[in-house]
Amino acid sequence: MPGSDVVARLFDVPAVGRLLGRLTGFVTTTNLWPIGDDRLLATVGDELFCSTDRGQSWRLVHRLPGSSGPMGVLPTAVCQHENRIYLAEYPLGDETAKVIVSDDGRKWSTYVSRSDVRHFHGVFHDPYTDTLWGTTGDTNEESTIGRFVDGEYHPVGRGSQTWRAVDLAFTPESVLWGMDCSYAPRIEILRLSRDDIPSGSADPRASQPTPEVVGAVDGPVFYAETIHSGGTTWVVFSTAATTGTDSTGPETSEIGSDSVRVVAASERTGYERWHQLAAVERSTTLGAVIPAIPTANAYAFLSSSPDERLLINPYNTKRNHGEVLVREPSSFEEAPQLSTVISGSGSQFVK
Repeated sequence: MPGSDVVARLFDVPAVGRLLGRLTGFVTTTNLWPIGDDRLLATVGDELFCSTDRGQSWRLVHRLPGSSGPMGVLPTAVCQHENRIYLAEYPLGDETAKVIVSDDGRKWSTYVSRSDVRHFHGVFHDPYTDTLWGTTGDTNEESTIGRFVDGEYHPVGRGSQTWRAVDLAFTPESVLWGMDCSYAPRIEILRLSRDDIPSGSADPRASQPTPEVVGAVDGPVFYAETIHSGGTTWVVFSTAATTGTDSTGPETSEIGSDSVRVVAASERTGYERWHQLAAVERSTTLGAVIPAIPTANAYAFLSSSPDERLLINPYNTKRNHGEVLVREPSSFEEAPQLSTVISGSGSQFVK
């Protein structure tokens, strides 16, 4: 998005940001990650900053590609793995896709560079195998899920929107994700058994595994969280309510649902019975009435507390925008099953 840094700066001016928020919906311009001790990492537009004193002072440490979106990178871009910090750049133009690495958050170097994908969506530490994973997009050939082995990125699978993901959820037996595709006839939640993952740096074109479809939603899946509670593992995903058209899809493709959903399934059902924990509609803006005015996407950011409670942060939604909602895993099974909710009339927020 050319000029995204200008957009980010405008939204950082409180009065201007509030006005633009009513016209277009709010645009996220910053990310913040704790990276150990008193250190913090943040992006503001296309600039990367590091703090070593809990945010009292900041130092510019890296400039992201000029075509980066308003918030620079996705919230899934930063990962700590084997005492190093990895960041997935998110260019929207012709720049080479890169993952950069740092030992301290202040000095950065290129870890992996790929010219066969548009950008990396995220980097992730797999706690069960102590390996580093990544996701890329966005066309069929650019969409991959893979691992970093000996300083190189090796796709486990690629070649279709099935492998286009933003976030990953890791469990002892499998890796799960949802498709980051707004125009697919069926937006699927998929599970790949660890037994089917090629070992080492095997060529995925020769032995690409087939993930199992365990669910379906009505909007692209962006964020994931894994929660262990009461001896049970839960996987949680949130969908996005996107606007406009996807440049990688058909010109006539329509964007999916206006609802942002948070769904969860447990290992007890093989992650095949999904419960809707939340559903809230994208906020109404002037851009929804006047096509010439762009409209921002709506999301539900996910995290968990130290005591394994689910934290949901809706953004650009009619209700609960900017709030942090807390859900106890013990209540997940009481929520309605997703298939029943989507096929029924209307959507609701499940208390």
